[in-house]
Amino acid sequence: MEIRKRLLILGASETQLPIILRAKELGYFTIVADYNANAPAFEYADKKLIISTIDTPSLLKVARDYMIDGVLTTSDYPVRSVAHICKSLGLSGPSVNAATLCTDKFLLREHLSQNNFLVPRYKIIKSRESLFEIDYFPCVIKPVDSSGSRGVQRVNNIDELINAYEISLVHSKSATVIVEEFISGEEFSVETLTQKGNTTIVAITGKTVQGEKESYFVESRHVIPAEIPPDKIELISGTVLKVIKTLNLGNSPTHTELKINYKGVYIIEIGARLGGDYITSDLVPLATGVDMLENAINLALNIKIETLITLNKYSGIQFITSENHKQIVDFLKIDNPIIKSYKIEQYKDLKLKNSFDRLGHFIVQANSREQLNRTLNCK
Repeated sequence: MEIRKRLLILGASETQLPIILRAKELGYFTIVADYNANAPAFEYADKKLIISTIDTPSLLKVARDYMIDGVLTTSDYPVRSVAHICKSLGLSGPSVNAATLCTDKFLLREHLSQNNFLVPRYKIIKSRESLFEIDYFPCVIKPVDSSGSRGVQRVNNIDELINAYEISLVHSKSATVIVEEFISGEEFSVETLTQKGNTTIVAITGKTVQGEKESYFVESRHVIPAEIPPDKIELISGTVLKVIKTLNLGNSPTHTELKINYKGVYIIEIGARLGGDYITSDLVPLATGVDMLENAINLALNIKIETLITLNKYSGIQFITSENHKQIVDFLKIDNPIIKSYKIEQYKDLKLKNSFDRLGHFIVQANSREQLNRTLNCK
């Protein structure tokens, strides 16, 4: 009987469920770790381990004990544990250098600046007193080590900055925040796969952000492919490939968030992981035919990836908020074959401050951009 390869997956939240299910479909033995004994994806694991995804020493012991063949995560901070395990055991995965830079917004800013990429003015803040050194407004304050837009806020003056600081601080594991000059421009994300020094750009996603009137930045819609002219595609692609090269990435997917304006491309964040918000689990395969989940697993197991685009479709996701909840719920009552999946939570009167304040979503696969936009607009 063939021995099943063993894959250690860090995280058992709902966001990890697609990668766990895909690994099981491919016939791998899944060992899943999470500090939360009631994490929903544990139900589908072959082996359940109650261990924090950032407890690297304990996870390394587990990896040795179970003689794993690969390790991965689709969350941000556990990428550091993944990289250290890969280095210690000689497995395929992201480098420690890349994992460190991609999980600390200040270190990433420093790296980009040192390598002559466009960066906003920025300052690390470790105390309330340091806020008074900020002399560039509007600016954005954010934890150096959080995700999901938690603790991220645009401020216009020192009083707003002081008020936002306490909120941002709550969401930082290291009690450290960064204050950056606000950069205007169009927003996109880029999904890539890097194996043995070769990087492939699989998709560029167009993003719509909501909550800016209240100084928050919450992604409310993603579409693939992004509606963007060829010259900007070339500029974005070239910049992302150059940045990835400087990271000494190793073998890993990346999710890069950026803004582009008349000055050029500003890298906002890079994750050494698959993109979230259903971008890589659903939107990329629906638009291109590229299986990002299987490719991420193959990267971890040192198996050749497959990036050939076999579809030429349009895909998108519209998130549900307290503002559009009734409209979308009524719209979804009508049968529409291009709506591939949806999730609706009970209505709550929530001010949209981060991605956890969203109340569901629906996902579309269309034959044209017009059809895609019309459906996402509930028409």
